Amino acid sequence: MVGTPLPQVVPPPTSSPLDRVRRFTDRERLFRRLSKVVVAVSGGADSVAALLLLRELAEEHGFEVVAAHFDHHLRADSGGDRAFVSELCERLDVPCMTGEGDVLLAAGEMGTGIEETARRLRYQFLAFAAERQGAAAVATGHTADDHVETVLHHLVRGSGVRGMRGMLPSAPLPGMPSLRLIRPILSLGRTETVAVCNAAGIDYREDSTNAELHATRNRIRHVVLPQLREENPGADAAILGLAESARELFRSVEQAADLAQPRDRAPGSVVFELEMLRSLGSEARLLLLEREAAFLKAEVDANRTRLRNLDTVLSRGTGQVTFGGVTVEVSAGLVRLSAGSEEEEEPFEEQFVNIPGVTRVGERVLQAATDPFPDDAGAPPAAAVPADRIEGALRLRPLAPGDRMRYRGYRRKVSGILKDARVPVWERHNLVALAGREDVVAVVGKTVAIGDGGEGDDCYCFRLAPPSPPAQPLRVDGG
Repeated sequence: MVGTPLPQVVPPPTSSPLDRVRRFTDRERLFRRLSKVVVAVSGGADSVAALLLLRELAEEHGFEVVAAHFDHHLRADSGGDRAFVSELCERLDVPCMTGEGDVLLAAGEMGTGIEETARRLRYQFLAFAAERQGAAAVATGHTADDHVETVLHHLVRGSGVRGMRGMLPSAPLPGMPSLRLIRPILSLGRTETVAVCNAAGIDYREDSTNAELHATRNRIRHVVLPQLREENPGADAAILGLAESARELFRSVEQAADLAQPRDRAPGSVVFELEMLRSLGSEARLLLLEREAAFLKAEVDANRTRLRNLDTVLSRGTGQVTFGGVTVEVSAGLVRLSAGSEEEEEPFEEQFVNIPGVTRVGERVLQAATDPFPDDAGAPPAAAVPADRIEGALRLRPLAPGDRMRYRGYRRKVSGILKDARVPVWERHNLVALAGREDVVAVVGKTVAIGDGGEGDDCYCFRLAPPSPPAQPLRVDGG
């Protein structure tokens, strides 16, 4: 059944829809280096028009077209959409993949809204279809009308500049960033997609749920936008102009985030200089969080409150904020992004230190010597302690709150010494304190060694090393 024409976003074009899509996709370079494109086809006018237009452009650009349809089981007649798309693709001689999922059941299991769950399952299927077909991109039938509605939707939700861009011509496919999501007919309005279908003599399906006002997007489409058009007949064009301005502005945000690189990356954590993150705006910080979360294989759950809390923590220079699966910690002029549980060394008990010699500290070994250790590359750092500072038997133990140490002429809190030495809190859990009768005389760890010995002093030297590998059994070949 052919649907009723809808109000259009822009004045009637002077060129055909195919020419406009050709110019748009060429400008955005949407088909660059593509040999196959999966087109998401719901059966509605927009997606059917996208399929028809991409068939026309496929030969020009040298790519194949494959259709994909996902049945969400949200309507009693949704099976009719699936049958319609399958028959249409057979008529057009276009390969077609279909899939289905129980959105209501999945939403209950995942604790997410119906719209979000439907979107997630749909993109999971489209990613599967693209990988199965060997396609590097998935094309959707989003139009300029969808673009306008998305900008307003993001505005209502409190999005920043990124959200004001609306729908992008090209973006990573949700849930599968190695694939591209392209929107080749984003320059067309809904009246034009209907016209494309009519000109080709192709019917399309109507989704009755598009008229239900319980969905935010439908209320924007049927209630908010008509009121805005009464105030300004050019409201749609004005919103599209805003989106384009936001897109241009956001490029500088992306550049700032790209230039912000960490001082250290390791499995499970990424460390930045504090001043670097302080210099970024909240939008660039969020981009950085998302980029590093991908490295950490974690999900970011961000909102304005958490971003404001991060700004406070960065300004204060200490504290932490959790963004879903990523925790941001600030300490000693550094910022660490981490995912998962903290790896801590095996707990150890207070014990006497063998001088000279070795003392086991859980899985690690404390080495003590009366002379400086050889300056070997890759060796752990060593702390020098003046011999006259060690009164009585020297003991090793975990650091304790309130520990003090004589350092550079003053008796100071160990926490302050560590802060001045830029030892962040996440590295302090595994440090070992060497204590005399009263105070701590040295602190050692995997990358930390703090003592008060100077050149020319009569000192003992200490360092914390991983355990030596077990000796290999003697092997003798021959008789």
